[in-house]
Amino acid sequence: MILEKTVDLVKQRYLSFNTEPPKISKVVVGLGYTGVEISVFNSEPILGLASTLPSVVNITNCSKIEFAGNLTNRTLFELMNWSCEAPSIKKIIGIAALNCTSQYLLKLTKSYTKLKGDLINQLKIKKDTSITVIGLMKPLIRKLSKNTKLITLIEDIIPISPEFNQFSIKKNIEEVDPQDLFTDILICTGTVLINNTIEKILNLFRNKARKIILIGPSASMIPDILFEKGVDIVGGMEIVDSEATLRVLQEGGGTKLFKQYGKKYNFIKK
Repeated sequence: MILEKTVDLVKQRYLSFNTEPPKISKVVVGLGYTGVEISVFNSEPILGLASTLPSVVNITNCSKIEFAGNLTNRTLFELMNWSCEAPSIKKIIGIAALNCTSQYLLKLTKSYTKLKGDLINQLKIKKDTSITVIGLMKPLIRKLSKNTKLITLIEDIIPISPEFNQFSIKKNIEEVDPQDLFTDILICTGTVLINNTIEKILNLFRNKARKIILIGPSASMIPDILFEKGVDIVGGMEIVDSEATLRVLQEGGGTKLFKQYGKKYNFIKK
């Protein structure tokens, strides 16, 4: 499993540095995103994010948060382990912790190749380029549609507004026709990590899609295992103002409001 192997790899990297993991300073479960912040000696706080996915939060057995009030007393590795659980609030917190820890490691190692410039420009999309998008990423889809109309949108939760009715719309990946798996570009939002559909998606599209991309704040983890499993580009976000971002999360805001406090990046598989 991708998350389990990524957690194990992060722990191994820490052992190689022969240092104790940083302490958790803040945990915020917001309406749009969840954040886990760590305090690092002689450095600004580091924040990791994960989407507070409504379909996960509304699961009956997740409605009671018995661990609230003492999360900052737990170890970073303990919270990271939660990312491997079934979809739940605990899993969301776990992925935020994994992303937070990954951001710390990325500052220490800098061993990945970044895609230069705007992602869409680098993809060199033409009128006949077919693209499948999993997750209603409205700004991204609008940009893509300036170059091609051959877009298949897969979204099972968020209502589709009329502006996107010009595209092929599916409720889930089971509705995708076998021939449509041979898309030029597959773009997934990081929430496929939260709802545990990433493996199924990769099993279907791997060796069929020309390029597979995973992007979003929820995908801000070290990309090694994702690359091994067939993802070509992993795009995340480095938060440069933790305090301002946490304030947005506490007040129910999402990416539209906190993106000004972060820097997007895209790692490309060598």
